[in-house]
Amino acid sequence: MDMDEDKITRSMREQLKRGYLKLAILYTLLKGPAHGYEMLKRIKENTLGLISPTAGSLYPALRDLEEKGFIEGEWCGGRRRMRVYRITERGKETFKEVVKGHFSLASAIRKWLLEQLAPIHSIEGLDLSSGIIPRAIKMLLLDGEVSERDKIEFLKEFREYLKKASGIISNLIANVESRLMELETKAANKTTTQAAEGK
Repeated sequence: MDMDEDKITRSMREQLKRGYLKLAILYTLLKGPAHGYEMLKRIKENTLGLISPTAGSLYPALRDLEEKGFIEGEWCGGRRRMRVYRITERGKETFKEVVKGHFSLASAIRKWLLEQLAPIHSIEGLDLSSGIIPRAIKMLLLDGEVSERDKIEFLKEFREYLKKASGIISNLIANVESRLMELETKAANKTTTQAAEGK
């Protein structure tokens, strides 16, 4: 990769991070109001450290979201005043639409990648293009929008998918172990033969 390509890649990565940071802010505020420092901690926890914003990246994102009407901030406290942010109705609606759009795009990309990889490595019996994992994440993110009945039906389907995946993974592990043993035996025999020939 040349310098120009590297620069473009870094720039695109930063743009993606900024977009995901705004989404993470909206998700965090869906769980309740928060001030900046609290939000930094919550975002890091909620994303398992994948998004670890600094104050330098958080506050410009908060300003932008507030200017667009997705969140609102209010100064609270006495001597140690802090700005507490809440998500607006517009922010909630936007978050839902972005999540739906994101998972549609992610599913399309995933399906295309799996089609490209299928000739190289296929796992029979498991429909990897079903989009069940993105649906599981969407269920978690849009928790309040999903009925109890839908959650029950989805969890039953997800349980069956995981059982099937578990069986397939066990078979793959057995195949890998068998191949590994075969290669180790072959390597050991080769070493023994070379040692014998060297004498």
